[in-house]
Amino acid sequence: MKKILSTLLLLAAVSMLWANGAKENDSNSAAPAEKVSLSVLWFNDGNESQVFQDTMADYLEAHPNVSLDMQLVPFGDYEKRLKLMIAGGNPPDIARLTNNHVAMFADNLVVLNDAVPNLSDVTAGYGKASLAFATRKDGSLVALPTEATANGMLVNVDLFKNAGIDIKKLSKTWDWDQWYDAMKQVVAKNEGLEFALGFDFSPHRWSTLLYEAGGKFLNDFGTGMGFDTPETLDALNFFKKLHDDKLIPASVWMGSENPQELFQAGLVACHIGGSWMINKYSKGITNFEWAAVNMPKRKIRSSVPGGKFVGVFKDAVHKKEALDLMVAFSDKEHNSMYCKETLNLSARTDVDIAYPSRSADFKTFGEDLAVTPAYTAADWKAPQLNKIYSYIREQIVEGLLGNQTMEQTAKNIQAKGNSFF
Repeated sequence: MKKILSTLLLLAAVSMLWANGAKENDSNSAAPAEKVSLSVLWFNDGNESQVFQDTMADYLEAHPNVSLDMQLVPFGDYEKRLKLMIAGGNPPDIARLTNNHVAMFADNLVVLNDAVPNLSDVTAGYGKASLAFATRKDGSLVALPTEATANGMLVNVDLFKNAGIDIKKLSKTWDWDQWYDAMKQVVAKNEGLEFALGFDFSPHRWSTLLYEAGGKFLNDFGTGMGFDTPETLDALNFFKKLHDDKLIPASVWMGSENPQELFQAGLVACHIGGSWMINKYSKGITNFEWAAVNMPKRKIRSSVPGGKFVGVFKDAVHKKEALDLMVAFSDKEHNSMYCKETLNLSARTDVDIAYPSRSADFKTFGEDLAVTPAYTAADWKAPQLNKIYSYIREQIVEGLLGNQTMEQTAKNIQAKGNSFF
């Protein structure tokens, strides 16, 4: 019996050694992860492609089987190239997109609700207006925002100081009436200053007033125009008052003068423009103190969003890996690094980026963007609105010139827009 027991124990020990050896051999012989070269279609406004690669260096180090095949295309050719690639059944795995591209190629992009686990956690830090650009009518999300653009106000701090106004303090809580009074005072107290405000000749920039007044272009269902309202009329009439009272020079909306040049020359105290002006003014203005301030409130405080996105295509060869990279690129840490190094406003509302300069100004634009309603994006991604863009501008000018009432302006834009639905 002892001999039999010893034999059984010996066999068991040998069996265990064999099994462990087999497992070790299996582990050692496991095939390495398949090499994946992600095709990345990209356009540059500045240094974005290099910063994207630098930003994702830690991800690529942690995923040595993944590499990036960066395909840079000039922006003027970008849309055409993307259309040809999609039509040929060979779209990129991942691409940089404008908000107009997202609307144009929405049906070709992966629906993230179905493909990204815990999507609500991924998108939790983003501004609702930025996300709205990438959200289809059925509520599905097809891209993730990267950097944002926003409308806002920049001011000549010195001119307001000369008028006895602490503009940084006032702008924290001001409304349209206080803004109007401050502009009147700054012109009165600065000898030689004729005008208070440079306002870009753009329906997009003008719509900042529209949204603050509580108005919008489309109706709540996106099925037609919702422009002819008391809120719209309030914004139109206030804009006309600023012109009639000579706070805005007629030479911009009824001429060809550039409001950016007026502000840089110190000929106006305020400029309503885009967030990209922070970088421009930081290089071009050296002879006076300037700053971004919060927009004054009417019914609400608002900006108007825009920006860039990343999307993965349904027919991509490496869809899974592309989605994984996209989610990593979009997290708080990577997004902050990317926006800091490209000097762009982040589409996230949960970041506090220490830019090389003008951090406070970026933060101010971000504050206005964070409280901007999502329907502002619904307006500006509607193809019908793009079709009447020039018409909107022409009609506002007709009202400013007094050739028609602002009531008629609102009705004309409403009717023209509805003709495209």
